[in-house]
Amino acid sequence: MNYLRGYTKQYFSLATIAMYSTLHKLAQRDSNYQYHKDAFEALERKTSPPSLILIHHLF
Repeated sequence: MNYLRGYTKQYFSLATIAMYSTLHKLAQRDSNYQYHKDAFEALERKTSPPSLILIHHLF
């Protein structure tokens, strides 16, 4: 590990914090996507006429 000789302990602790922060942001974004995925999906339009129960309530 001679190529890491010039770096201090503070550099590695900051790099570790940045790595975990990035992982947290990515996981949070993925969980938000999974939660809201149904909102982005196109729903099929209903072609059947309304039921008789709803018609009686309207009049």
